[in-house]
Amino acid sequence: MKNILIIWVLAFLGTGLYAQNPEAKEKIESARIGFITKRLGLTPEQAERFWPLYNEFRNKNRAAASEFNSYRSSIDLDAMNEEQSRKLVDLDLDLKQRRLDLEKEYSKRMIGVISTQQVASLRKAERDFRDILRRRIQQARQQQLRQRRLQDRDQLRDRVRDKYRD
Repeated sequence: MKNILIIWVLAFLGTGLYAQNPEAKEKIESARIGFITKRLGLTPEQAERFWPLYNEFRNKNRAAASEFNSYRSSIDLDAMNEEQSRKLVDLDLDLKQRRLDLEKEYSKRMIGVISTQQVASLRKAERDFRDILRRRIQQARQQQLRQRRLQDRDQLRDRVRDKYRD
């Protein structure tokens, strides 16, 4: 059953995955929902209450990371001064603490909706989904690279053939 689900996720995502267009993001999110729902064995009633809570958690987590990412991208990491370095370290530690606080808060809230065993399995399901997604993206990129190499080889062969025909 696990293999069928993984195959479904990979087929569902398609090869245009890494382009990160809205349609691809939607497909990824749908696949994530299906994967986690199946992995945790959520009943329809649990899923109805779990997903809004989980999405709220993820949105707050992203918002927490946004400030750090914004600051990090605004400075030259190779030419930071002492003040910038200190602020970056402080923001990183603050982000880690905020994420930990969010995880504690939402884990408690989720236990009111799903079992403790399901909450414990959630982190592994998230990691497994990311790993599958990462492998699928790598495979798609490798396939594109192979196709480009074949096209380049064919073009070179055609140019050489045309040169000797003349």
